[in-house]
Amino acid sequence: MNIILIGFMASGKSSLGRYMATRTKREVIDLDHEIEQRAQMTIPKIFETVGEKAFRDLESYVTKLCKNYHNTIIATGGGCVLRAENRKALKEAGLVVWLNTSPENVQKFTAKRSNRPLLKGDKSLEEISTMMKSRERFYQESSHLKIDVYEHNLEEIFNIIQNYKDQFLAQEYAKE
Repeated sequence: MNIILIGFMASGKSSLGRYMATRTKREVIDLDHEIEQRAQMTIPKIFETVGEKAFRDLESYVTKLCKNYHNTIIATGGGCVLRAENRKALKEAGLVVWLNTSPENVQKFTAKRSNRPLLKGDKSLEEISTMMKSRERFYQESSHLKIDVYEHNLEEIFNIIQNYKDQFLAQEYAKE
């Protein structure tokens, strides 16, 4: 079964994905990296040259491909859940884990970085919080499990997911 990591920018999806891959010997796929490979340019460059809609279209395309992966850890982009078709595709592709973070962590981990087009211009804590709140219902709708990452280290998060995965699998088999 795939484990799909969703959450706002800087919630730790890529870092946790790599950590889990080393612990489980599974492949990790970063959807932002997949988008960059297909577009042959960075995400900021995609936003700059063709705009957010074209980026979201490509993001939807690679999200739908998640169902083709097996026993893979998939780290999504922060806005992947904005489209209903993506939320549906994620839930059909595996166990979806929402890594919830705080606006303070987002600001701390994105400060002085230019690779996050939607956070350009040193967004205030209030602006980040507003953006996070506007996406919260989409993360909720998309996920099977929510983890407040600021309360745990990587090992603890890994263990929470592993324990939940076993319960999730048992529930899925019971439905059949």
